[in-house]
Amino acid sequence: MSDGDMPRIARLADAPLVTRLLRSFFSHEGRVVEHLDQNVDAILVDPGRGFFMLASDRGLATTTIRISASGGCSAEIEEVWVQPSARGRGIGAMLLRGAVAECRRRGIDSIELRVTPDDEEVGIPTFYTKQGFRHGGRLIYEYAGEDADHPVEDEGL
Repeated sequence: MSDGDMPRIARLADAPLVTRLLRSFFSHEGRVVEHLDQNVDAILVDPGRGFFMLASDRGLATTTIRISASGGCSAEIEEVWVQPSARGRGIGAMLLRGAVAECRRRGIDSIELRVTPDDEEVGIPTFYTKQGFRHGGRLIYEYAGEDADHPVEDEGL
């Protein structure tokens, strides 16, 4: 691994590179994200929203920060992406460790990430476990909209 691959926090000038890497990630997943450029800029302009760790043009980790009503902060490492041609060199582990270190530097102790069924099929949970993460025992429910299979009944609220 070269010194250029050492993870660092992205700056506003890195917006085109961050956007390109995220497009590669989402394309690999078969997804298109509307307004990706604006979303990247919003995070880079306001460090209170989160940050991106970069390993040159080989990979990135996206971390967003949430502030709760009780005053605490938590972070979610949303994407860890290493270009396929750069895999197997420890870049993903370094990006993840860098993101955790930056969260800790900011005083954030609650750091989470999500694993999808597709991630489980390719062994991603094992990678995260090796990096010090453990299953938190929670299930995440996402709002499915008004046309969900079982919409919430109006109880006069």
